[in-house]
Amino acid sequence: MPPTTQMKNTKMKEVLNVQPVINTNPKVMDKKYLIFWVITIALPLAIMLIPVSEVFTAQLRLYLAITLCAIFMFAFEAIPNLIPALLLPSAYLLTKLAPAAAVFGPWSTYIPWMFMGGILLANCIETTGLLRRIAYWSIIKTGGTYNGILYGILLAGIILNLLIPAQAVIPLAAFTYGICMALNLGKSKESAGIMLAGAFAALLPLFFFYNPNFAVVLGAASTVHPVKMTWFTYFFHNLPNIPWAFLCIFITSKVFKPSKPFDVKDFIVEEHKRLGPMSILEKKAMFVCLLLIAFLMTGGLHGIEIGWGFVIAAALMYMPGINVGTDQDIKRINFPILFFVTACMAIGSVANVLGFGKLLAQALLPIMSSSGTTGTIGLVWLLCVVANFLMTPLAIMAAFSAPLAEVALGLGIDPLAFFYTIFHAVDQIIFPYEYVLYLIYFAFGLITIKDFMKIFSIKMVTSIILILFVLIPYWKLIGLL
Repeated sequence: MPPTTQMKNTKMKEVLNVQPVINTNPKVMDKKYLIFWVITIALPLAIMLIPVSEVFTAQLRLYLAITLCAIFMFAFEAIPNLIPALLLPSAYLLTKLAPAAAVFGPWSTYIPWMFMGGILLANCIETTGLLRRIAYWSIIKTGGTYNGILYGILLAGIILNLLIPAQAVIPLAAFTYGICMALNLGKSKESAGIMLAGAFAALLPLFFFYNPNFAVVLGAASTVHPVKMTWFTYFFHNLPNIPWAFLCIFITSKVFKPSKPFDVKDFIVEEHKRLGPMSILEKKAMFVCLLLIAFLMTGGLHGIEIGWGFVIAAALMYMPGINVGTDQDIKRINFPILFFVTACMAIGSVANVLGFGKLLAQALLPIMSSSGTTGTIGLVWLLCVVANFLMTPLAIMAAFSAPLAEVALGLGIDPLAFFYTIFHAVDQIIFPYEYVLYLIYFAFGLITIKDFMKIFSIKMVTSIILILFVLIPYWKLIGLL
């Protein structure tokens, strides 16, 4: 049975705005911390001991050592990611591996500004309460049963990612945590199902709605294969990912099926009523979001890189007559993520200057050329999934996109098929540490590591099946392959 209205409302108020606490500051010189630093320093030094040759030059060796050191810092998070994000481009410049134009070239693209605009836009919308209204409305429309909650969360994620692509992670994490706490579910399979539905709702729509995260792949590979992406092109190429998102929620509902049925529709309806009528600020925020959607969907007509739409939309929130944004929304921007993104992109830029992509392509071409199109794409997926154990998803996208684009061109395959595969692969994890956006949901403490590994292992299997038996045939049907 649902809890009493008074208790539910009190708990919901207390927990809906709770943020996860992920401790990135290690305990002073504990054993795990020392192991991380030994690996971070020792392996790059070991690379410096490898003899050079005409192919494996001293510059390439130094590049690999510096890059691997930074990647380990990112992966282990022994120090805040801003520090290696500052050190990496500085190291490239100080060692004269590449000119400043290449190292800091990512700042001249739309990608970091797209990230900043998207984050600011999400902050402004969240302040108005619109995000919570959409989440409540979605669950009401899908019913108040356990399965209805899961599908309602997915519906909310789809709507939010349509309005503010790639910015639904924190709002849905706080919202799903609030539901679990208000219903006194504690650390249980019901809580795991609700929290994981929030994670999937926040991230899986990115596979069919164009977003800043995928733009990193295009930006990293732009020196090899520039792509003018439109919202509809991305959506059309990735249509099969829509039923896959629903499949992941269906699997979640079966894996974490509650021990007894419960209905919380009255509870959600009451919370929705407490929000009152839609405020003028919410209406203005919705208006700006609709303008952004229109801009994204008409990219093929106006010809402007659609990533700039996020910057324009964020700025509109502060314009006279709208005045939705506040100073606090600006202060809440996660500025270190911008340095992290551009540092990861610099990995690809410097690799291109040094010819590392061509070297890797020459090494992979003989293997992939004998595997056929399906086998080659499967190998790309496998390469990125394995790399995800050591590298961050953004680092993988930045480091592998350009070299794999060269491989694709050498094999006569449209690099977009590789790009979509890379983006799929970096989302496939087993452990929470592999992807910080999923780690946020785990950090609330309502999901056991066993349950986390179980559902993500199943998701990984469905991903490769989707790519090999659904996406590849679909791409051939529409002429992408």
